[in-house]
Formats: sequence, structure tokens, C-alpha cells
Amino acid sequence: MLRHHRPDWTLKTAGSGAEAVGLLAGGERPDLAIIDIQLPDTDGFDAARLIGQMAPLVSRVMISGREDGAARLRSRDCGASGFISKAWSPERIVEMLETVLAGGVAFDTASDLGAGEAITARQLEVLTLLADGHSNKMIERRMQIAPRTVRAHLTEIFHLLEVDGRVQAILKARELGLIG
Repeated sequence: MLRHHRPDWTLKTAGSGAEAVGLLAGGERPDLAIIDIQLPDTDGFDAARLIGQMAPLVSRVMISGREDGAARLRSRDCGASGFISKAWSPERIVEMLETVLAGGVAFDTASDLGAGEAITARQLEVLTLLADGHSNKMIERRMQIAPRTVRAHLTEIFHLLEVDGRVQAILKARELGLIG
């Protein structure tokens, strides 16, 4: 689709996260990396983080067949500059990519994205630590925040996910794709 709509762009492809990392290790420095959230060998969000570490000046855009708030939030959290859906029109996709190439960010702001979109990156960090089995005290230490701040984050997370406790929050977050 990009070759058809933007024949002036030079495109290279990698079939996996490992192949993309290999290209970077070999000295390739593209202007933009478009990363599928579901790669055959790794999680696309993890690949985006690794690409960001190896080549911090390479802009990253996540692409997915899903159009949910959780994927958008995780895209922001892994350092991507944008999120595009495979279901969007070619013109819309090209417009989003051009925005990122111009130094901007390109995240759709649809209003019907649900609870996953409302959770902040900081709350997602608390939720991830919670899912990893950390107690409130451990979360305080890891994030260097006050006990009442942890409790406030958890209260807001429970409210946004419409759950009553920690286990329900973890299960709902996994169901929404917020955490692995």
C-alpha cells in the first residue's frame, strides 16, 4: 500500500523483531520503523522498546489489526510516536505517517476507546507491577512514590476498569490487552 501511495519513499521490510534488530545492528538507520504489535518472534511493544534503545533517533509507529485503547496506550508507553490500524484507509495511514516523519505524534483520539485509553502511563506501570506480584510497599519502592499515591492509583485503576479488587483488575487488564 505504501509503495503505491508513496512511491517516493524508500521502504525496507523485516519479517520479525530479530530481523529488524539485525538491520539496526548492521548500521541501518531508517527515518521511521512501523512495527506490528504481534510479531512472529516477539511482542511488538518489546521490539519497539529495543529499537528505541538501539536507535533513539528512529521514530516508531505501532500498527495493528485491533483498534482498541489498550494497544494505543501500550504504544505510547513503549515510546512509539504513533499508532495506526490496518483497517484505516490508505490516505489516513499515510497522513499519520507523514505527521510522525515531520516530528509530530499521531494517535487517534476517538472517543469510544474505553477504559484502556483512560488509564495513564503511570497507572499502567502500577498495574504492571501489581500483575508481577508486587505488594503496595514494593510498588512504592520501585516507583519511588508515597503509600497514599499507590492507593490512589489503585483506586482509580479499579474505578476505570470497573472492578472491585487487585485480582479482578489484573484479569480485566489482561483481557483488554493492557498487560501481558
